[in-house]
Order: sequence, then C-alpha cells, then structure tokens
Amino acid sequence: MKSYKSANRLLKPFQKSLSVAISLGLIVSVFAGCSAKEDNRIQVTLIQINDVYEIEAVSGGKLGGLARVAYVRKQLLKENPNTFTVMAGDFFSPSALGTAVVDGKRLDGKQMVAVLNAMGLDYAAFGNHEFDIKKDPFYSRLNESEFKWIACNVFDKEGNLFPGTLTNELLSFSNHHGSVFTLGLTGITMDENDPEYVSFSDPVSSIKAEIELMQDHADAIIAITHFDFVDDKSIAEKVPEIDLIIGGHDHENILLYRGKNFTPIAKADANAKSIFIHRLSWDPNSRSLAIDSSLMRIDETIPEDPETAGVIKKWVNRGFEGFKANGFQPNEIFAQTTENLDGREASIRYQTTNLTRLIGDSIRAEVPNADLGIFNSGSIRLDDKLSAGPISQYDVLRVLPFPGKVLSVSVKGSQLTTMLDRGLQEQGNGSFLQTSSNVSRTQDGWSFSNQPLNPDQYYTVAVNDFLANGRERVYEYFDIKKPSSELKLLETHRDVRLAVINELKKRYPLAQ
Repeated sequence: MKSYKSANRLLKPFQKSLSVAISLGLIVSVFAGCSAKEDNRIQVTLIQINDVYEIEAVSGGKLGGLARVAYVRKQLLKENPNTFTVMAGDFFSPSALGTAVVDGKRLDGKQMVAVLNAMGLDYAAFGNHEFDIKKDPFYSRLNESEFKWIACNVFDKEGNLFPGTLTNELLSFSNHHGSVFTLGLTGITMDENDPEYVSFSDPVSSIKAEIELMQDHADAIIAITHFDFVDDKSIAEKVPEIDLIIGGHDHENILLYRGKNFTPIAKADANAKSIFIHRLSWDPNSRSLAIDSSLMRIDETIPEDPETAGVIKKWVNRGFEGFKANGFQPNEIFAQTTENLDGREASIRYQTTNLTRLIGDSIRAEVPNADLGIFNSGSIRLDDKLSAGPISQYDVLRVLPFPGKVLSVSVKGSQLTTMLDRGLQEQGNGSFLQTSSNVSRTQDGWSFSNQPLNPDQYYTVAVNDFLANGRERVYEYFDIKKPSSELKLLETHRDVRLAVINELKKRYPLAQ
C-alpha cells in the first residue's frame, strides 16, 4: 500500500468492524479522531456468495435460492450504486442439475453460469470443483460468463491466463468533493483438483506479487480465496496487506479475525443459505478504512427477482427433461420418510448418519453376496437434511450428483483393514469413509455382521466406482485399473442412485 497506510495499520484492528469496537468498549476512541463528515466518506458494498451448487432454493424451498439473492442485490444497489457481487468459488460442479444431458451434452455448470449472469454477478474466483469438468466444457463456461474471473495463481498448462481471467482489478470511486478511493481485487485458489489442462503457482507468493503491482494505486486490497479456513488464516498472517478475505470452501458461515492486523476472513453458508454483506467505508481525510460485515439469512421471507426466477425455471425444466431421457423421473415421489436424513457436511465428514448408513446398505444390497458396502463421504453433496416426508427422485440426484456404478470387488482382508483404518483418520474430509450398517469397529479391530475381519481372507466388497478406480487420493492403492492379488474387479452393477432409490422404497414405502 501507499506509505501512509503503514501508520494507519495500528488503528485497523478497531476500524475493521463496528462490532469489534463495541466489544472492546472503544467506540468513542475509534470515532473521536474522525474529522470528516459522514457524507464525505466513500461507501462500497460487496455481496459475498460461495459454494453454490443449486440454482433453486434448498431445504424444501425454505433456504437459499439465487433469485432471492438477486432481489437482495437490487435492493442494495438502490441503497448504494457502488455495489458488487462476488463469488468465492465452486459452482460449475457438483450439482444434480449439472449432470443432466441436454442437447447431447452434460450441462456441466452451464445452468449455473446462465443464472449468475441473470443475477448480475460481477466477480468470481475459481474453486477446486470448477475443475471437475473436462477441458472443453470448462472453456465453454468461461466464454459464457458475463462476469469477470479473478485468479493470480491459476493458469492453463502453458502458464497462460484462462480467457476472461484477470490477476487483479482496480476499482476507483469518488465522492462529490472529488476525493477518490481505489479498491484492489485479486484471487487465489487451492490446487486440490488438478486436471491436465490446469497449472497452479504458489498462492502466497502469487498474491504478494499482485499486491506489489497494485500497492502504488490501491488504498485497500480484497482477496477472493477458495481454501480451507486454516489456509486462509495462514494467508492473513503471511500477507498482512490484505484488508478483507472473501473466502469459500468451508460451506459454513465464518467471520473471524486473524493475523497481526486482525484481517477479517468471511465465508457464507453453501447454496446461498446465507450471504455476507460487506460495507466498506473510506475516509479520505484520515485515509482510513472501516469494514462492517453482516451475515444475512436467505430464506422464504425474501421475495424472488422475477427475471432471475424465470431463467432458473427454464434451466430446471431443461435439466429434468435430460434426466427423463436417461431413465430418471425427477418429479416422481416414490417414498415417504419418517425422519430427517442427515446429509450435512458437518455430520457426514466426521461420523456416520442415518443417510450414510442407508447409502452404504443400498450399495451392499446391489451385490447379493457382498460382505460390506463402502463409499467416500465426498460422494454426498447435499450439505443439508432431507426433511421427513415425501422424497422425489430429484432429491436422490441432489444427494448424489455424481453419476457412478456400484462395483463388486474382491479385496484381501489386510488391505481392507489398512483402508478402513485410514478412513477413520480422514475425519473432516471427503475421503472419510462410510460403510454399510453391518460394519463395526471395536478395540479388537473391524468386524462384519459380528464376524472379526481376517487379514488373510478375501472379502466381496460393494463400492462406488469413484473409490474403486483410485480417484480418492489417499486410497490410490485401491485401484481396480491396477489389478493385483489383493484387489480384483468382479462385476459392474447399476447406477448407485438407482440403488438408493430402491432402498428408500423398501424402507419408507408410500402410504397406500
């Protein structure tokens, strides 16, 4: 930043937000030194969303919905024309609708880009799931984007920026006195998903280089990131020049202050169940920045923007027609549950739930002689509860948006033990293993249907094909493409989602 900013850094822990000042009893001391009148300040509003996989509302229509976000955006624009909407990554994938085949191609996020264009998104950073899709649809999504992409550590394999991508952006605003406030934006992304068409540079050194480029021009720096919170915390500590981190990836709302300058790190709830509204106030006299960040719940009390709602309806209808062409009936109500089925990431990536047991049993039931069923928690992308009551086929597609077959494999007990033990160590990650309900572990080891696991015995395991093909990095040795004496493919069965539908019908039949 400019040289004057180093002195003002001493005040910034208190200027970051009014709530911090209140908690420290310092309102008078913070604002007593502000000689500028309130109308002299330059105000900028940033609307933050992140990790959005559904264009419609979730939780039975009660929460989220991009048409509701679009309505809020229009209201905030009336309040302040200097309002920008920012997406902190993860929206191309995974979503149920994105797997629908329309006009011979999977949507692969086409519906997301169309709705975000209609909503009025201004800036997006890449999330790791943007790279779930193949190269051609990835480039198509970039070309369809009417918003700008911000990324300083993400490139193609030749090290070039992707089309429509900027490493930084400088936005200048003025007041009626002619004073100017310049805001610098940049973005960084984790390299968890690394397909052949993408390359990454070190995020910390990359963002430091961008700040150096902007420092003679920007009065404040905003970083749009997509990392685990622990990595955002490290970035705040290593790069204290950042004034606000707008982050994604964690799926639950967070507002914490880290680093020597108490840099705020904000993350909204996934699927736009909440948004953050960041109000930036620049005092040109003291050349100081105040940031007030508030979390807003997006629920059924908020109207929908009609234009955005119309675009959503169009893409839902097109996607549902695609599902029908592939053997699903998304609108069909086929079961009536008597309990909420817990698919929240805060649950399924740490423990078993009634939903994970049901899916494990569904997989096992597809293989009549299977000793157990097993799958990775990351297969479940609902991040919500399926409320007790009617269940549609589309609900199942939302739970398991990635298409995939159930496979039966022969596994030696010693390798199975290694895998199950490692699965317990993966708590908090998508690689945390879930099993069928006949599996248990005691201090003496693993057992199936109350029979201790024998390391020298071979077992028939029902497993989702993602896991069986070595695609979960921590279990790369579990790969049927590399057959060995300890692992062998026996048979391929139907789509795991059809297996789940079948199990739900048995457990929760519709009332006659």
